[in-house]
Amino acid sequence: MHNILRAATQLKRTGFLLLLPLLMSCEDSLDNLYPTVQPVQVPAATQAGLNTFGCRVNDQVWEANNASTLAGKVITPTARYHNGELRLDAFRRLQVVGPVTNFHFRLSRVTGPGVYELGVAEAGNFAELKAANGLMDYVSDSQHTGTLTITRLDTTGAQPFVAGHFELQAAPRHGARRSAELPAELQVAEGRFDIQLSH
Repeated sequence: MHNILRAATQLKRTGFLLLLPLLMSCEDSLDNLYPTVQPVQVPAATQAGLNTFGCRVNDQVWEANNASTLAGKVITPTARYHNGELRLDAFRRLQVVGPVTNFHFRLSRVTGPGVYELGVAEAGNFAELKAANGLMDYVSDSQHTGTLTITRLDTTGAQPFVAGHFELQAAPRHGARRSAELPAELQVAEGRFDIQLSH
């Protein structure tokens, strides 16, 4: 009887060992079906029109979606430059961390690379950050300022683009009621962009 039990135990062990590679390959197949989500990260500082935009908002990484339509048009980020006015827009559909869904910058009197001060909209250079799918707008103003530095503005190449970096502070638009779960102000640091100019 003892020998029969020993043989049965040995058979179970052998069967399990034979099944082990199969079980491991199933696990690999599941990994391929459900790949690990890559962490968002601040994009590298580049000057090649790679359509990247990212920063840290209150020390949390914020990276714009970079997708194309079937026609090849980039959905976001976008940059427009006309008669000295530069507009940058970026958004992300899926909230990873933090309340901000959209970034919008407008600069007037842009002549080329340089440092541009961000302040109130009436002065022509400002930043606006939309939070919680439009429930709150944060803006730069006279107390919450920043800079946007253009390191490259190529308007004549085969694929015109603008690249640079930014940092700023933003607060809820004057008079707006702030939701209790949203921060009182936003600190934006390590901002980088490298975006093809739209026609």
